[in-house]
Amino acid sequence: MSTLTKAGQLLDLFTVAAPVWGVSEVAVSLGIPRSTAHSLLTGLTEIGLLQARRRGRYELGWRAFELGEVHRSSSALIPAAHPVMEDFVRRLGETVCLGVFLRGCVLFIDKVVGDDPLSVLGPRVGARYEAHGFASGRLLLADRPSVATERQLRARPLRGPITRLPVDIDALVRRLGDIRRTGLSFDHGETVQDVGCVATGVRGPHGEVVASLSISAPLRRFTRRESQLVVAVRGAAAQVTERLRALERPAGWRAPAVACVPSG
Repeated sequence: MSTLTKAGQLLDLFTVAAPVWGVSEVAVSLGIPRSTAHSLLTGLTEIGLLQARRRGRYELGWRAFELGEVHRSSSALIPAAHPVMEDFVRRLGETVCLGVFLRGCVLFIDKVVGDDPLSVLGPRVGARYEAHGFASGRLLLADRPSVATERQLRARPLRGPITRLPVDIDALVRRLGDIRRTGLSFDHGETVQDVGCVATGVRGPHGEVVASLSISAPLRRFTRRESQLVVAVRGAAAQVTERLRALERPAGWRAPAVACVPSG
């Protein structure tokens, strides 16, 4: 395993739930010698991605924050999506989230909470969740190569987000196939009890899904409004897709002229 891979795995340990780690904890979690863990922590601290606290504890450094801000300011995705999400909430009142795929997980990068007192708060922005357990994550999984995705899903045991019971991989693969065909991913209380969700894809310049756009609502209200919300999320995702393409076009770009070919 390369040093870079090990460093990446070490950085993966730092989450909202576990923001501080010690040398021994890192060594046990990654299955590496304590000396190797110490060297990795020291190296990442030297370049600012980590910072040392007292008693040999480490947390993310300010360089990580700086890189996040650089990415946020240079990416067109959030600027393209956020105004559409705000407009959606004004019209329909339900919570809207934007997610991207990151190493088998869905990372939520933006959300607008609904204005109804009973609106769903939605996932924490900046948090990663196992992709198979969320409507948004399954939508993103479904757009990836099916053979490779199935192999990865079978590589380790998966558990449901609520029940913590083992996931039926065959059923999950069939579900991903349905999502691939319809372009829609649903959740009827499987991830968060009494919460319904529908997600669809925001597409990049080559038609690939670059993000998921999802709408969440209390399950009873979601069930009653499901058809309306499906139409709305499709429309919102199409708007974000077009805005994203416009923001990513180079300055001075013009649509190519289309020759009119006489018929007959």
